[in-house]
Amino acid sequence: MRYKVVVTRVQVAEKWVRATDEEDAARKVQEEFAKPYSYFGNWETKASEVEIIESEQTTVIHPSKLSESGPMLLSLKDAAAALGVPYSALYDLTNRGDIEYTKLGSRKYIQRESLMQFLATNTHTGYHAG
Repeated sequence: MRYKVVVTRVQVAEKWVRATDEEDAARKVQEEFAKPYSYFGNWETKASEVEIIESEQTTVIHPSKLSESGPMLLSLKDAAAALGVPYSALYDLTNRGDIEYTKLGSRKYIQRESLMQFLATNTHTGYHAG
């Protein structure tokens, strides 16, 4: 499911402003708000409200089955599709050394056994604190 929400947040900040009068002070503050990424002191959230205004059913893409037969090596793209994860996530896992790969030329390939071992090692049940 996908939900469209409206978030209302009330925040308060105090700041001293050098000005000739109240109107000048208000104008200076409004000008600072008009600047993207302007800084206006420390903000404190006083209230927040989340309202769900719409929902819609989304299509769930299930990972493809990793069959026992087929090529011994999978490209990162094919391995990511088999795991049901983004290519960039699998690429990061290989760079961190979390999953073994074979390098042929400049391309990385992952053995089916490495994928199965990674899944077995990183599959958890229940709640684990930390």
